[in-house]
Amino acid sequence: MKKRVCCTMSLVLAASMITTCMPAVTASADDTVTLTIWGDVDNQVTLEDPFEEINAAFEEAHPNIKLDYQWAGTFDSINVATQSDSLPDLFWVQGNKSDKMAELARNGYILNLDEYNLDASRYNESAIEYATVDGSVYCSYPAFCDYALIYYNKDIFEECGAEVPTTLSEFTELVKSFMDTEYIPLALGGNGEWDRYWLIQVLAPAVCGDTLEQIKNHEEIDWTGMETLFDMYAEYSKNGYMGKDFQATDGVGAELSFTNGDAAMLVGGTWANSSYRDMGFELGAFPIMDEEGVTYSQSGEAQNMTYAVSSKCEHPDEAVEYLRFLNSKEAEQIMEDYTGSIPTVDDIEPKDELIAQFADFDIVGANIYHVLSGVSDDNAKPQDVLMGDVVPKLMTGEITGAEGVEMIRAELEKSTNK
Repeated sequence: MKKRVCCTMSLVLAASMITTCMPAVTASADDTVTLTIWGDVDNQVTLEDPFEEINAAFEEAHPNIKLDYQWAGTFDSINVATQSDSLPDLFWVQGNKSDKMAELARNGYILNLDEYNLDASRYNESAIEYATVDGSVYCSYPAFCDYALIYYNKDIFEECGAEVPTTLSEFTELVKSFMDTEYIPLALGGNGEWDRYWLIQVLAPAVCGDTLEQIKNHEEIDWTGMETLFDMYAEYSKNGYMGKDFQATDGVGAELSFTNGDAAMLVGGTWANSSYRDMGFELGAFPIMDEEGVTYSQSGEAQNMTYAVSSKCEHPDEAVEYLRFLNSKEAEQIMEDYTGSIPTVDDIEPKDELIAQFADFDIVGANIYHVLSGVSDDNAKPQDVLMGDVVPKLMTGEITGAEGVEMIRAELEKSTNK
């Protein structure tokens, strides 16, 4: 493996939850400390079993620390606990996937972890950035990710004599070659804002990674790569590479065309891989590559093991020990063995062959939607222009790549976040 805001009812419900789940940090006469932790209740079904084993292993290794782990962490409950000064000792956070952790950090609600020197040596830059606010670390590092990539039907590839491409040009030639067969080359839904977007996300790091980094860092921008990306998307649509009924097909329809054996490839996300297994054919997957053969995922770290410590935690040293354990190979391997997540650190053994294929990328590249969202403000929403205006007009041939770039550039000019 290679790696380089709530309605009244919600508030009432959350307040009720907090009443029954108030933090209970205690130290008994024998110096045993109890830490209250709020897990991600929305993902309890997936995470309950691995966390039961992780927490048991932690308590065995730290007999002086007991964990009161509660499936009580929702956006609403955390918001209300913040307002009522009743946060638990630790709770899950989304890192830089939203602005919530930054808000908590800047307002003093969560512990700055710099003095604890959490070991970051196993993690890539994207994972470290995920856990960082204004140059300081505020949560445990993510060891897993999800991203969009290309699924393919190995049986169809064998039948048609097709091979997995090694460069971006080879990928385009591969897609084009299936136009001479009975199969849809690359299944994608065009009748839905997010459905039609995924090909843009898949291609962006390889085609316009430099442009995205310049936008992200507020540098002088060379728009050439983004123009190439937009022209490539328009060409694929115009030439029918996603099927003749692409613009009228939604994401579910595209997935069905692939799982039914009518499409050779599918633009999809690793988060939905279980939907494509056991369909009567051998499933493969590969990330998009550039002309040098460097393969790219897109930044999309998983939040399943990223936790922050309340700044008012009475036993911060013990709480940080829990974060250290979450960032251990032992705990991360437990999570992998249960969930089959895509590891971004080299020493985690993938659960199966397909997960190994997901994990076989060189670089965690930029996520175009996240980059544009990151530079948005009240005056400029370039991510909305991309999704609601640029992509559909490229799909229908109403604009060129250069015109799409000008729409993004003009929106960014409205921003005060420069």
